[in-house]
Amino acid sequence: MLSLVLALWTGTAAILLLSGIIMLRDRRRLDSGPYGALLALSVAADCVAAVADPAPWTWPLKLISMGGAALLWIWAGTIFVDDFRPTWRAALAWAVLPVLGVFELWAWQSWMRPAHQLIVAVFVAAAAWRIIAGLRGDLVERRRRLRPLWAGAAILYSGVSLGLSIFSPHRPVASVSRVVEVGLLTVLSISFALLTLRAGRPLTSSPVAVPVAPLPPTETDDGDDELLARLRTVMEEGKVYRQEGFGLATLVAALDVPEYRLRRLINQRLGHRNFPSFANGYRLAEATAALADPAQAAVPILTIALDSGFQSIGPFNRAFKAHTGLTPTEYRKQAESRKATPI
Repeated sequence: MLSLVLALWTGTAAILLLSGIIMLRDRRRLDSGPYGALLALSVAADCVAAVADPAPWTWPLKLISMGGAALLWIWAGTIFVDDFRPTWRAALAWAVLPVLGVFELWAWQSWMRPAHQLIVAVFVAAAAWRIIAGLRGDLVERRRRLRPLWAGAAILYSGVSLGLSIFSPHRPVASVSRVVEVGLLTVLSISFALLTLRAGRPLTSSPVAVPVAPLPPTETDDGDDELLARLRTVMEEGKVYRQEGFGLATLVAALDVPEYRLRRLINQRLGHRNFPSFANGYRLAEATAALADPAQAAVPILTIALDSGFQSIGPFNRAFKAHTGLTPTEYRKQAESRKATPI
């Protein structure tokens, strides 16, 4: 049993170490940038430290591995949240667990281990929520199918590991529970390596590329063209995006088509990776036109936001700033100055 556990730990460390090195090399073309590599290397360091424990030289590896839960949370954002950009807050969150590990090393207190486990559980739960929260609006079919699997795997491994550490804190290395825990980690590591390095294809890429030359018309293409025309009519003339609670289900009902077909059309023909960006494109176009219109100069910005389909001023301001680089007030003033300046 001991040899099996050591073999699993060693094999998992080798898989993740190799994956991390390759992902660091290819970080510029991967969705996750360097964060997937850092996650892989962090877990690999934990495996090496577990094999060599209790050698004193393993403490640096243990400190490196302690930030793995926070790296999982950051990695989930880079893969499953479009336009995600890690900030200094993410770096600060990553540093929490290693700092706690330093205190455990130099000034051990009985409360530190439960606190460490609680923080790890919070990060894993936050990562799982980040993965599953965008499921409904995700238009990239491959990524959409992976969301429940990744969220479930993160919760499963974290739950098993946390439960065993609480109820069997001093279990021997050669125990059955240790084999189950390490075996589950091995399976997850292999899956992580295969999915993140699969033929160098980004996880968020669409399965169908834009053709270089026009394809001969087919029944499916004609059907898509007709559906695209109906979709534009509903959005541009019907302005259904103004409705309260507007979502993918609203369009499915209005167009009377299968949801998967509408998701594929918006993703592959219009280039949107999530439904909110598709809907906000129409809302922001209407809002920018209204803010630049001298006839609406006295209309409050909140009114324009609500009339365009936004439910509150906060999301409108953030989406508007990301779209134009200006706040709504700055955009309106700039438009007024352009009108006032003679050519």
